[in-house]
Amino acid sequence: MGLGALRVRTTVICIHFNLKLVKIVIMASLTETAFKARQVIKYGGVAFVSILALWWAGVAAVNYYKELNPPPVPSPTVDFGKLPEIDFGPEKGRPEIELELPKGVIPPFSDRMAVFYAPTKRSGFLDPERAIETAASMGFLFEPEQPTETRYIWRKQDVLNSTLDMNIVSGHFGLTRAWQNNPALLALTNFGSNTKVVGNAVSFMQKSRLLVDDIIGNEKITYLRVRADRLIPALSLSESEFVQIDFFRNPYRIVDEEMKELIAEYEFYRPDPGRGLVRATLSGSTDIREQMIGLDYDYVKVEYGNSGTYPIKTGEQAWEELKDGGGFVTDGSPTSSTTKIRRVLLGYYDSSEPQKFSMPIYVFLGDNDFIAYVSAVSGEWVSK
Repeated sequence: MGLGALRVRTTVICIHFNLKLVKIVIMASLTETAFKARQVIKYGGVAFVSILALWWAGVAAVNYYKELNPPPVPSPTVDFGKLPEIDFGPEKGRPEIELELPKGVIPPFSDRMAVFYAPTKRSGFLDPERAIETAASMGFLFEPEQPTETRYIWRKQDVLNSTLDMNIVSGHFGLTRAWQNNPALLALTNFGSNTKVVGNAVSFMQKSRLLVDDIIGNEKITYLRVRADRLIPALSLSESEFVQIDFFRNPYRIVDEEMKELIAEYEFYRPDPGRGLVRATLSGSTDIREQMIGLDYDYVKVEYGNSGTYPIKTGEQAWEELKDGGGFVTDGSPTSSTTKIRRVLLGYYDSSEPQKFSMPIYVFLGDNDFIAYVSAVSGEWVSK
């Protein structure tokens, strides 16, 4: 072998050896890196779990502390100052009452309730003009009688002797038609369905610009038939000759905006619990002049966005007040013997008269359609 060939072979061997050495070094480096990576992952995971556990423990400790030491609840806002006493009106009588609830005791209630501003209409220069426009939308296109400055009466000498009697300040009115003058109405009983009948009443109010959102969707339907010139309840729509619809104010609902959940719901209660703010009586006629044979409109506006919270009595205090002769027993309730109270709840009083505020009440429900109200706002915030 020549000297040149020997040198080449020696160089190749050296290169091969060096490559193996580099490979060994790289493998050792990778092994060490993998080991260190596993260590980082291992101890990092332990650290993360430890921090997470400490964080949850801290949150639990804070929540437990808050549960043991809750922050003070803000006082009721009492934005309107002292409120006028609710005038429930005269009472026809009441029976002896006993409390007999499902769980034996009056349930706990919130210590406060919202009070809403219900603006009382005042006499204004445009009152007569608005009244005449409303009357015209219902077909009364002539000048009214004016027995007082605030009372207008329209009498139409048509077949049904239609009369419209309106308080031009409050906007409350009664529309009556003598359905007895047209016996043919009794045969026009194609009402279709409850939905259709309600739709007819809504359409009439809409055309007369009397429709308001907070009485739509809370209707009570009563089927009527004729007996000796009077309207009495019928058993079903198919047996009815007229239909009566009472429109009540929709319940006040408290909703958790974040969770979109209903927290509480409070019904509005009328002086006569069965009579709505608006009561419409319809025949089966398709002639609008004969379809609406009666309309009592006693709507009062409530400004839900203008409110304040007030402290209220406990259920036990309200019960003692009712038991001692306070509060108000509604018409249609028993007036003698003994009646057992089965339910106690909170709601709002919905008067037809000027009220200025919509105020919460305790409602006592008992046997034989017994219903009684007690003002719920604490006495120190009510003017006597």
